[in-house]
Amino acid sequence: MDSPASLDLGRPRSIGQLFTTTLVLYGRYPLLFLALAAGVVVPYDLLRLALTGVGSLSVVDHDAGTSLLLELLDFSLVGPLVSALHMHAVSAIGEGRRPRLLTVARDGLVVLPLVAATEIAANLGIFAGLLLLIIPGIVLMLRWAVAAQVASIERVTWVAALGRSRRLGAGRYPEIFLMLMCLALIGFLVHLVARSSDLDATLGSASVSAVALGMAVDTVLASLSALVLAVLYFDLRARETDPPRRPPRAYEHLRDLD
Repeated sequence: MDSPASLDLGRPRSIGQLFTTTLVLYGRYPLLFLALAAGVVVPYDLLRLALTGVGSLSVVDHDAGTSLLLELLDFSLVGPLVSALHMHAVSAIGEGRRPRLLTVARDGLVVLPLVAATEIAANLGIFAGLLLLIIPGIVLMLRWAVAAQVASIERVTWVAALGRSRRLGAGRYPEIFLMLMCLALIGFLVHLVARSSDLDATLGSASVSAVALGMAVDTVLASLSALVLAVLYFDLRARETDPPRRPPRAYEHLRDLD
């Protein structure tokens, strides 16, 4: 495990070490990461409250137009900006610099158009793949798992970011799939606990407690997800120099040269 005084982002990590590194980062800069996520999530949740009259944990159905608008804002602005902010914070830490809130916020906003375009293209492709036969969508989700992170830190076009993410993740799909499933399971369990602890939130209440709980849950989960994917990006980049693994039979033809 990395010591609190240093964080080497240039070495590969196991899945367990990736999550451990995420916790180490949170332990060192909890207010920073929560502030970065809250600055994006809270305004979005307040907009949701204004449009629907309920908090984000509510299971009450909304009209199709409102739901579509919220979903579009979520995957085209909220997710990309949280990802960009966390990427620049982790990058600064990896370079031995102390991440400053205003500096990270500025850098994240500068690359937001690139990250948003990448996220939109990736999500549309994944959605289309899921509609076809499900499997193509899952494959694209694994290929483009760190596309937003690539666009944020490498500042490339959305087309280049998708291709770069595919190359980084090549041969690592099982690990990426397991990490994404772990994040999904954590999100499900946290929402389940939150809803069971506040019945008002589940029933669609706009009470202060229900709304505040929803904002807190959304902030923590958005921050955790963005931080895990940021660490994953650096892990995949560190593995680029690993020698390619070939099955033994790929070298069988060498026996003829003996």
